[in-house]
Amino acid sequence: MNGVVYPEKVTICEDVTRDGFQSAGRVIEVEDKLRLLDMIADAGIKNIEVGAFSSYESMKKMRNTPEVFKKLNKREYVTYRALVFDPEGACEAADCGCEKIKINISASDAHHKSGTGMTTDDAMLNFVAISEIAKAAGMQMAGSISLPFRSPFEEEGLVPLERLCKIIRSFIDIGIEEISLSDAAGLGNPKLVYSRFTELKKIFPDVSWMLHMHNTYGMGLAGIDAALRAGVTKYDSSLAGLGGCPYIDGATGNVATEDMVFMLEGMGIGTGVNFDLIIKAGREAERLVDGKGCDSVIQRIARSNGHVKKITP
Repeated sequence: MNGVVYPEKVTICEDVTRDGFQSAGRVIEVEDKLRLLDMIADAGIKNIEVGAFSSYESMKKMRNTPEVFKKLNKREYVTYRALVFDPEGACEAADCGCEKIKINISASDAHHKSGTGMTTDDAMLNFVAISEIAKAAGMQMAGSISLPFRSPFEEEGLVPLERLCKIIRSFIDIGIEEISLSDAAGLGNPKLVYSRFTELKKIFPDVSWMLHMHNTYGMGLAGIDAALRAGVTKYDSSLAGLGGCPYIDGATGNVATEDMVFMLEGMGIGTGVNFDLIIKAGREAERLVDGKGCDSVIQRIARSNGHVKKITP
């Protein structure tokens, strides 16, 4: 591809124990999560979203997150983060020794109200209080915006850029420098992903950008390729393609970590991930959910052939 410059390496954050198990058919036990988190770290993943601190009914499968954090076998080279929505969640994270929180908010009022009962503007009023708790506890902060591309809740579909800019400025005001665009609906096509990141990078050149793609409409890896071409080097993913927003009908999981690593390494983009070990970790994640909701091409090939032929650039 003439003129296309890809980054030499990327940073991956594994989301399976939060986003992946958030929509599982049952609550995944603490000991099972701890074993899987060890496998993920052993595979070379250096950023993990362990769970969420939330009292919302839709997040009830995350209620054992405090116990997971307290029993976690922390590795010095791994950053363990958690999702929070409000000051109460931030306090709980601080009490459990969480080192990094990600504040999530939706660009869609209807989407945000379906999960929290608050509008987007109401939720932004909590930012200052959350930041004060985080700073007092020495926790790092990141921001996350759900439905940053297109929304199934609004008639216009396309989420206005101005709406994202308002949220981003609120994040920056409390000291957040890392912001993720989280396509919970899976509606971000490659052209839109590329143009949105390109525009936002011009407006906010000091922000460290991250992409969180769901694969509901099969555009996950294509969206990641578009973001790579826009210069984005941080990505969320979930083992076995598990996940799905509980507030969006028909939503499926994240881009599978195994599939993303396979694609990136084949493109000559370093991930620092041991491919064989991440496949084993994905197989364990599949076992814990009895195979329900899994969507990984690499795992499917591994089950069929017993191995996956690596691609080298």
